[in-house]
Formats: sequence, structure tokens, C-alpha cells
Amino acid sequence: MHVIPKKELSPELCGKAADCYAELYEKALPGAGGIEKFRLEIATFNCSETFEEFQKVGLGLETIVIFRDESGAGHTGKILMNLPGQLLLEHGHVDTLVLKKEAVIADGFVKLSALINGFNGIVKYNSDASMARDANGEPEYLYRASDYQIVQAKNGLDEYPQEKAADILESFPGKSETFKAIYGDGVLLADTAQVIYAPSGVNPDVVPAELLSMVEEVREEQAITTKRMIYMTKGMNVLLSKNTHHAFMGGLNGCVYLEFSTPSMDEADRFTDKRVIR
Repeated sequence: MHVIPKKELSPELCGKAADCYAELYEKALPGAGGIEKFRLEIATFNCSETFEEFQKVGLGLETIVIFRDESGAGHTGKILMNLPGQLLLEHGHVDTLVLKKEAVIADGFVKLSALINGFNGIVKYNSDASMARDANGEPEYLYRASDYQIVQAKNGLDEYPQEKAADILESFPGKSETFKAIYGDGVLLADTAQVIYAPSGVNPDVVPAELLSMVEEVREEQAITTKRMIYMTKGMNVLLSKNTHHAFMGGLNGCVYLEFSTPSMDEADRFTDKRVIR
């Protein structure tokens, strides 16, 4: 894979983004006491150098918890925020395997360092959902890519051959997640998503005309393969199983939605746009 340099986030971009997300957060959760700016993650996906670019592609989030035990089981909770018209780029959550360093990788599987820009390994998390760091401020890893063969199926679905099972040291299932919209609206692009609940009078298969034109513009500009569009508005619950390719665009007033999921491993997410660095 061609190595793409990671763009430095300017203080101006981060400051403006944090202010906008804090305002959205307060509108969505007025009784939650606001949000401390240091808890906000500003995710540009390596696609933005200016705030104007970030308004088109990006995400703001507060990670409440990432719990992952030694078996890879656990849960995650997040609050996700999109500014008006802002796109969370298409991606999927795929089973990840850690193999012995000397293992010969089975056909149909590939190292994550060849799939994901900037992938250095599977990181550790603290109990407060922050990334564990060493004395020098560098991330701590459960498994470094330099010390193990960390792989995923090319198509996201194949199981590792049984005859090579002895090479597997750890298996991390791809994340399945439920989204619940709590403020504003938007469009979820996901072919195999399941609408669990829609408020009375809301048809999730009917996207308002003003959002349709925004989605079509985004399709022309970004790497999006999904065809189905789901209108997400306050109260909607949608389930995405692992390896469900999905993207999300905020509506005219932006959108705030909750994520309840199995353990999160953002560093191993597979984005359709190969330029992305998470």
C-alpha cells in the first residue's frame, strides 16, 4: 500500500469543531451537563485541513466506554455527532485475527497494514475509554503489527481455514451496533441495516427531498458503494450487523445519535476510501 501522510489538525479547526459539537450536544442532551472539550474526539479521517473541508467530511464523538475482556468480548457506548450535511465516510467492522509472527497467511486473508493506512496494531484502552499511553505519550498496544500477523478476510466474511487454526493467537469479532437518533435527522446509507423501531408517522424508506439532493452530491464526491438510504430522525433505532458497510450524513440541523455496540476497535475499521487514516 502507498503510504499516505497523516495531516496535522490545526488548532483553528479543532477549536471551531469542538464549539459546534458542544452546541449540538447541549441541544440533544440538555440535562446531561454539557461536554468537556477534552472528551470530544474530532475525527477528520485524514480528509480535512480546514474547517470548511471538515464540515463536509468528519465526525465528533464522545466515547463513554470501551470494555473488552481477554476473550475480545465486551461492549462499547458512544455519542456520535454530525454537523449539517457532514458525512461519516463509508466503512465496515470486520473480524480481526492475530496470528503468530511466523505464520503463513491463508489465501483470502491480508495483513491490516496493507489494508488500513497508519495501522500499527491493536491498542489498549483505559477504563474511562481513553487510549492507554506510555510514559512518552505513545499508544500502548495489545498486539503490535510488527510483532504479529494481524489479518482480516479480504471480503470481510471468510472464516480462517481450520487446518491453520493453530496459528491464531486471538480473534476479535467485527463490531455490531445499534444507532438511536436523539436529535436532528440524517440519512444512513446501509444496504443490510435493520430498522428496529421508527416513531409513528415516520417512514424510514422515504428521505425528504432536501436531503436527497445532498446525498446525491455526496455520492458524486465520495467513495460510497451502498445503495439503500434510511431516513434517520429522532427516536429511530437501527441495527447494523458486523461487516455492514455504512455511511451517515447529517441533515439540515445536524444529527446526534447514540451507539450501543460490541467492543469497538476503531483502528481496524475498513473504509471504502483507501486514503482514510482513522
